[in-house]
Amino acid sequence: MKDSPLIWRGFLHPEFKTGELMEIVKIEMNLKAVNKSIALFNCEKKVSGVIHSNSTGETTVILDGGYVLGKFDCPHCAVEAISLLTVKVSDGEQAGFGNYRSYKIDY
Repeated sequence: MKDSPLIWRGFLHPEFKTGELMEIVKIEMNLKAVNKSIALFNCEKKVSGVIHSNSTGETTVILDGGYVLGKFDCPHCAVEAISLLTVKVSDGEQAGFGNYRSYKIDY
């Protein structure tokens, strides 16, 4: 994984309370800067798109296919949201709900 520009090694989900069990998840995210305000990302080859940051620091994440994941106060918050989405997509695939790309092709 040495070649990857960015590896998201784990996070604490804000929904976890003290004393509850939690799982640390390793997620690999490739991030490629296009210019000062735009970067392309691919997270676990499951979620990909564009991150746009303006001069005030507001950051918008647009997933491939044109879906706007959201507007965030900072790039770190955007990366965290992308990571959480990737975990949810992986959990759905493991639970037998199929994968997101097949769903988008079918519907």
